[in-house]
Amino acid sequence: MMTGLSRFVINHPKVIHETIEGETVLVNLDSGTYYSLDGIGAEVWALVERGAPVGGIIEWVASRYEGTRVDIEKALFLLMEELQREALIVTDETRESGDLADYDGSGTVEAGLHTATFVPPVLHKYTDMQDLLLLDPIHDVDEAGWPSHKTESPRDEQ
Repeated sequence: MMTGLSRFVINHPKVIHETIEGETVLVNLDSGTYYSLDGIGAEVWALVERGAPVGGIIEWVASRYEGTRVDIEKALFLLMEELQREALIVTDETRESGDLADYDGSGTVEAGLHTATFVPPVLHKYTDMQDLLLLDPIHDVDEAGWPSHKTESPRDEQ
């Protein structure tokens, strides 16, 4: 069960992502599905990437956006559940759930200095390129790269 102390990490190497001009594009290489997050969703993704616990993410958003605490918590829990359900994030097993030491919450603003109205984040899901993304041979690349040529073993030379 997810709590404010829960932490997640990006499901590497199965998920790749890039943020460009405030929009984060995510690709699940196992399913071929790609996604986008913008606005608050892209900010939440960046906080997950930095190791913020769910409670820290809620605090960060609540300090910047005007909205009720209940609405913010509900929307962010729903987003985190959806990211988890889509296998974009997984529970961080490497840290103790209550350890906040490595999340500094930098950039927080004083209470009451909201910059915009809270709009619940939406994970946009796209399946139109699944076949293409799943056919891409780059998924099976090892350290040698692609294309790689089979190296001959000493037996092959005889």
